[in-house]
Amino acid sequence: AVVSTQSGHYGRVSQRYVRVYNLVKQAMVRKLTCSVKWASCMAIHPKGDSLIVGSYDKTLVWFDMDLSVKPYKSLQQHKKAIRHVCFHPRYPLYASSSDDCSTIITHGMVYNDLVKNPLVVPVKVLRGHRDTAKYGVLCNVFHPQQPWIYTGGSDGDIWLFV
Repeated sequence: AVVSTQSGHYGRVSQRYVRVYNLVKQAMVRKLTCSVKWASCMAIHPKGDSLIVGSYDKTLVWFDMDLSVKPYKSLQQHKKAIRHVCFHPRYPLYASSSDDCSTIITHGMVYNDLVKNPLVVPVKVLRGHRDTAKYGVLCNVFHPQQPWIYTGGSDGDIWLFV
């Protein structure tokens, strides 16, 4: 479950569906259909108009909630299961971490103009964690002000990438 405090949305991910609720109205806003076999994690954009879902089958899907209940874009950038995804609270960036011991930073621009589709461009692949017991990078979080990211891996290390 993920809560976006700026937009007041609450998201709950199951194996194949994402349900998004509005906490202010106390009602379900959308039921999104994932095109993945098994969803593992999700993150809601701070503005609340899009979300990303990572899966154990190496796929990351981007939903534009104003556009459709089906994924806008499906990306297969990792070689193993995706364990964690997050948006930067200030910059148009998001990250996905995987069991392949990598974290991929992607520029994901959401426009205010509804005619323009979101722009998704991979920026950097970060490596540093060691593979232990078939798990890699388990979590990531962006710094609230800077474009820095912290990653935690199954090797017991926490890395700061600047």
